[in-house]
Amino acid sequence: MLKHFSTFVAMFCIFILGATFGYYKYPPVSFLINVKHSLIDARVPLIDERFQLCELPVVSHVLKGSHAFIGHAYGAPRKDNETDFLASNVLNFIELNKQKLKSVSFTGDLFAVPSQKKWKRLSELTESHKIFIAPGNHDVARPDSLDVFRLSPFAASYPFVSKLDGVPVVYEDSVSSNWLISSETQQLVNSFASQNVIVARHNIPFSELLHLANSSAGMSAQLPDLNEFVKRFRADVRYTWLIGDSGAFPRLPRLSCIQLSNHTFIANGIGEVLGDSVVLFKDGKFYKYEL
Repeated sequence: MLKHFSTFVAMFCIFILGATFGYYKYPPVSFLINVKHSLIDARVPLIDERFQLCELPVVSHVLKGSHAFIGHAYGAPRKDNETDFLASNVLNFIELNKQKLKSVSFTGDLFAVPSQKKWKRLSELTESHKIFIAPGNHDVARPDSLDVFRLSPFAASYPFVSKLDGVPVVYEDSVSSNWLISSETQQLVNSFASQNVIVARHNIPFSELLHLANSSAGMSAQLPDLNEFVKRFRADVRYTWLIGDSGAFPRLPRLSCIQLSNHTFIANGIGEVLGDSVVLFKDGKFYKYEL
């Protein structure tokens, strides 16, 4: 009798514990879901045979004087997008490393639903280093979002150029050009005397990489294929493309690095999933840092 009663109590406790974890979303539940996603859902996408996979060196701490590139900074889509700011792991990263970072480049979709209050809060959060923005569809696709962005401290005329550790970086508005490389951007990218050029943009620039994109929102029906794309750029310059429209969902890789000839494509995005990563740049080299 006592044995049966003990078994019943144990089963009842397990049931209550499981129901409580499930209802209140305690950390163990999130942890287990993230492990499942990282092991099962984040499948390595098929890669065109013309590409080579590349791996960025992984650093366990942020090197002083680094520049960070962050895509899809608002993180996982959720119901309370109106009040959400940056994803919590992005916020923690910036807060903990603000004395080490020289700049942060956001490659689109900073906020699910932008507002003047959020842009102002971002400017106050990042007063210790420079902020550059290559806007995403959430930032500028809707007329009201575009108006808010134009009133923000980060409004810019695209494309524009900055230099990070002496390397020219072209920041693009790929939303307004429907993912296409504009003639202005092409001319600018091809004009530098530097042997290394970085382009920061939100969207995938040609069709063979579409499997990495979070969505097809705003994509032009004339998006070029790889051969058309490569013809538009010089063969004697090494181009690195930082793309922020990836990684929002567990089914996508946290960070992808793909090479073709003199072009390297690095796509990342925050999904608040185990392994979320940002790209760091320092002294001409790129690194991967897991949040």
